[in-house]
Amino acid sequence: MQPTEETTSYLVPFVLAATAAGALALVLITVLLGRRTEHRRIAAALGALGGHHADPVRGARAAADEAVRLDSALAELRTIIDTAPAGIVALDRLDRIVTINSAATRLLDAADRSAEGRLLVELARSPELDALIAAARESGRRADAELTLYAGAASHRAACSVVPLSRSVGTADLLLVLEDRTELRRLEGLRTEFVANVSHELRTPITSIRGYAETLCEGVELDPQAARFARTIARSANRLGAIIEDLLLLSSLEDPSSHHELSSTPVRIAGIMAEAVEQCGPAAKEKRVTIETAVDPALWVNGNAGLLAHAVANLLSNAVKYGPADGRVRVSANADGANAVIHVTDSGPGIPEIHRSRLFERFYRVDRARSRDSGGTGLGLAIVKHVAMVHRGAVEVESRTDADHGSTFRIRIPLAAPDSAPNMPLAAARAPSVQPTADSEHGSGTLPSKTPGRQSA
Repeated sequence: MQPTEETTSYLVPFVLAATAAGALALVLITVLLGRRTEHRRIAAALGALGGHHADPVRGARAAADEAVRLDSALAELRTIIDTAPAGIVALDRLDRIVTINSAATRLLDAADRSAEGRLLVELARSPELDALIAAARESGRRADAELTLYAGAASHRAACSVVPLSRSVGTADLLLVLEDRTELRRLEGLRTEFVANVSHELRTPITSIRGYAETLCEGVELDPQAARFARTIARSANRLGAIIEDLLLLSSLEDPSSHHELSSTPVRIAGIMAEAVEQCGPAAKEKRVTIETAVDPALWVNGNAGLLAHAVANLLSNAVKYGPADGRVRVSANADGANAVIHVTDSGPGIPEIHRSRLFERFYRVDRARSRDSGGTGLGLAIVKHVAMVHRGAVEVESRTDADHGSTFRIRIPLAAPDSAPNMPLAAARAPSVQPTADSEHGSGTLPSKTPGRQSA
């Protein structure tokens, strides 16, 4: 039986409606299934984020608590950095400031304008700082120096540490830490000036006391007790005079403005060592101490021959003084990279480790009674340290107190450029004569024949 035309007219709309309804249902089912899958994925992520895979609600709460904790820790860290007494600056690869705290803002005189996003050179003018940052980036290691920063109309003396970050934090890859030492250096300058002025004023009366005491001892007949008093006065006056001379030398060495007065000429190390050995010869002969020398005659440094000879003779005289009788003292010098290294080695009892970090402080003594009996001033190693420093070098000590006892002091000074070292005979390079005196457990000596500093009127 064939469908009629009327039946067909009703069937076609019905089929179309059913098809549309099926397609819509399919779309709804797909959407619902997708949302359910998305919800499950979100729930799983929240659970994993909070550490509760099976409980999304607890995971979401734990994640929210962790976010609050991290935000609080970040705020605390920002507060600590901002209130730190040292200046902290984070720089990017172009030396733009990423983060800066309040101390650094004050040090760089940037309080009246925003510093973040600006180049560091816009705030601090210092070629030395630029070179320090470049050196830290090139080596990948921390670099430290004390520099003068010119910020705005003021200048500051600051200890600078440049630390490359082990991993980039955002755009920052370098940390600059600044410690303001302007006031400290000002106070040190006042102290140095005060010591120099007082020592200078004391020179004349001490010289008078010493002269009269020596006259009484040598030119006047006194009873035994009065003669003993006069000798004690002369001996004490001599010691006071030595202390004053050493204080004046230290003051001149510590004063940067007087460094330009130092002569800086090529000096042969062999000449300095020969002079020091010659000056210490009588004391060594008295104690039957053998002095061994080993030096490369081609070693030259730029500096002040008198000061260098003073430092070496001072160390050598103390090695003889505090070493055992019938012992040996070795004085040697060699090149170590770009430095000349002078070694003074004795076979004495050694220096306990507890004292080594303070050996180069003024008036510090390991054995106070023994040092005073020897007539030392307590300033010897401080002078040696500053002599090395003004020559862009350093002094160090290595000591043993076990069965293989003994001490080695080393002075490191940059070598002179090959073209600046003249080809002169050894005798022509000898240092000015110095008269070393014993001091505190490897200590001081008198001034060389010509030294910088104040002269008595």
